[in-house]
Amino acid sequence: MEIYNEDCISGCQKHISDESIDLIICDPPFGIGESQFHKHYFRDETKIVKGYQEAPNDYYKFSLLWLSEAKRILKDEGSMYIVSGWTNLCDLLSAINSVDLYTINHIIWKYNFGVNTTKKFVSSHYHILYLKKNKNSKVTFNTNCRFGSSEIDEDNRSLLYRDMEDVWVINKDYMAGKIKNKNKLPHDLVRKMILYSSNLGDTVCDFFLGNFTTAFVARELKRIPIGFEINSNGFDYFMKELKKVEPGSYLKDLREIPKDRRYNRGKKMTEKDKNSLYQDFRKLTIEKNFTKKDAIDRLIETHGRGRWSIERVLKEKR
Repeated sequence: MEIYNEDCISGCQKHISDESIDLIICDPPFGIGESQFHKHYFRDETKIVKGYQEAPNDYYKFSLLWLSEAKRILKDEGSMYIVSGWTNLCDLLSAINSVDLYTINHIIWKYNFGVNTTKKFVSSHYHILYLKKNKNSKVTFNTNCRFGSSEIDEDNRSLLYRDMEDVWVINKDYMAGKIKNKNKLPHDLVRKMILYSSNLGDTVCDFFLGNFTTAFVARELKRIPIGFEINSNGFDYFMKELKKVEPGSYLKDLREIPKDRRYNRGKKMTEKDKNSLYQDFRKLTIEKNFTKKDAIDRLIETHGRGRWSIERVLKEKR
């Protein structure tokens, strides 16, 4: 665990070697006067850590400097998530292009509610830029870290497909009555990033630790947290809390992922295979009175095919 009470740019140059980090998660200051939000939104500041550091006025230059360091320390198979509002997104995207990072996805994080407005539409989402070091880099991506390939919901839709869509609906953590920094990423959001994009024992770096959410979640999931927090008040408080977290403590709460029942996935289906599947379907639905859904579930087990390929055969053979 390497956490520093320093500016991320100079601190990174001093402490972190080239190509040593597996995953970077950053929620940089948005450059929209966050330290004065309480005056506009009537927020209670009694539990807010003092000393929040705003982004410099030149947001492009600021982004360019820290992104250059991020690219330097990232492993070739590593990846990066950056959370951003829309206000300075243009400067951030320009800086990403300037340092030649490659965009894998542009994710939208939809949260529970935004600030009420009457003269324009309510902003209730943030952007998450999912990046890798080079266009040809083969990054870590754990497809079945949260859902099995065959799992479906009550509407017969793939849980994995829904989880991998590029719109994430995750509520904010408001932590009423608890000490916190100005802005906080939800634990559920950071867990999703870390589970998909890192493995046990990997290094996870955050340049703007804030509430230390990335460090807490990384430690809970038995990754190695590394990062920077320039605000000494936040650093002193959250470092004490972080040391209380047992490494790997959240692993026991992770659900067991069912094995993929589609053992013939990817294999070409012959006409004989199709006829056999269709005959089995008719036996189940006519002779044993299975519903179509239950019959397909049984065929997944016995034929090792995916739900959609079975549906296609049934439609073809009607």
